[in-house]
Amino acid sequence: LAKAQQLLLDQNERDYLLSQVNSAKEELRAKRKKQLKKDTASKIKSLVEEGKYDHQYEQSEEFQQELKLKVRELLTEQEWRRRKMQMRISEEEGRLKREEEEQKEMWKRKREHEEQWEGTREQRVSSWRDFMKAGKKGKKGEIRPPKLKTEDPNKSYVQRPVKRG
Repeated sequence: LAKAQQLLLDQNERDYLLSQVNSAKEELRAKRKKQLKKDTASKIKSLVEEGKYDHQYEQSEEFQQELKLKVRELLTEQEWRRRKMQMRISEEEGRLKREEEEQKEMWKRKREHEEQWEGTREQRVSSWRDFMKAGKKGKKGEIRPPKLKTEDPNKSYVQRPVKRG
C-alpha cells in the first residue's frame, strides 16, 4: 500500500496511470459502439435516451469490471514491454563491452607482434648483410649467351651449333 501511495503521489506516475485508464475507457467505448451497431434494440434505446444510456452503462458494475481488467491488461503489457526493452538494452551493453574487450585484445596482440618483429630485426638484417658480403657464387664478369638448338629437316633429332673459329 505504501508503494501504491508513493506512486500516486508522484505526479508523473499518476499522469501515466490516468492516461492508461483513459485509453482503456476509450477502447471499451469503441468496443461498445461496435456491439451497438450489431444490436439494433440497444442502438434505438441509446438514441432515444440521448447519452443517458451510455452514462448508465459506464456507471454499471459490468463496465467497471471490464475497465479494471482492461487497465490491468494495459499496465501488464506496458510493464512487459519495459522489461523486455531493459533486457535488450542490457544485452546490447554486454555485446558492446565484449566487442570493446576483443578490440583491446586484438590491439594488444598486434602490438606484441610488432615488438617481437622489432626484436628480431638485428637477426634479419645481419643475415641479409652476410649474404651481400658473400656475393654470388659464380664467375664474375663472364656472360654467356644461351645455347641455340637448330633443327635439320633431314635429321630426326636436334643438333646444336658447332663453334667455329
